[in-house]
Amino acid sequence: MERQLDGFFDSKEGPEKKPSDNQGKRIKGIVVPNYEPKEAGPIYAWAYKELWEADTPDVFVLLGTCHSGLESGIAMTDKAFETPLGTVEVNKPILDHLRANGGATFFDEEICHQNEHSLEFQIPFLQHTIGKNKPFTIVPVLCSFPATCLSDPDYKDVFENIDKFLGTLKAAIAASGQEVCLVGSANLAHIGIRYGDQKPPTDFSFHRCMQIDLAMLKHVEDLQPEEFTKFILNENDKRNIMGFSTIFTLLKLLQAEKGEVLRYDRGITDQFNSTVTYASIAFY
Repeated sequence: MERQLDGFFDSKEGPEKKPSDNQGKRIKGIVVPNYEPKEAGPIYAWAYKELWEADTPDVFVLLGTCHSGLESGIAMTDKAFETPLGTVEVNKPILDHLRANGGATFFDEEICHQNEHSLEFQIPFLQHTIGKNKPFTIVPVLCSFPATCLSDPDYKDVFENIDKFLGTLKAAIAASGQEVCLVGSANLAHIGIRYGDQKPPTDFSFHRCMQIDLAMLKHVEDLQPEEFTKFILNENDKRNIMGFSTIFTLLKLLQAEKGEVLRYDRGITDQFNSTVTYASIAFY
């Protein structure tokens, strides 16, 4: 696995060899694809190179998309994660404080972590970049709620639960006295027959999708969760932005000054040219 990970960083689609302009600065968060790493690994590497070269804390809050959906919008776990590179432990002080101060219900759908790849894809990259130099712990969180839940009365309970989660997690982090870095595992648009469209994407429709994605990500770079949400609502989420809940949650938790899209790409998921888009983004 180490050789495979090295290959992502050395790939011609991977990050530039020269040091990052932000080398040595305190990094506050990254957004990374959760597409199959065998195909998207070099795009992951753009964000993880920033992490590798930056000043990082020892705690990483992992936010991932739950593709099977969640009734309450949020699912946490306090179980360790194992990969071929070893075991990564959760941060007990943060999770214990959260459980003891009104956050126990955020573990009610913990079983959803069992079959979800969103966070598992990120752990080996963290072990490869951060774990080589120092131990670290994680706070694992799965997210799944639509942009409409911020405005639709039918989603009032979910919205209130998300708002409670944000406040409870912030309080638990503050009480621990630890700094954290946020890692958002999220894809962007899903277009084509596989995702409910009537026709396969053409080169023109993909190019248009890319333009819209980059306009949408401008709100992410500018740390504007509400504007990011409005952008998706204004197009009725017709491009199926499945990573919305993860990116929104990250932006609401983030304490940064700026964001930067490092790399953008897409993956083809079937013979009909159905397409998933994704990006690596860093926040300082």
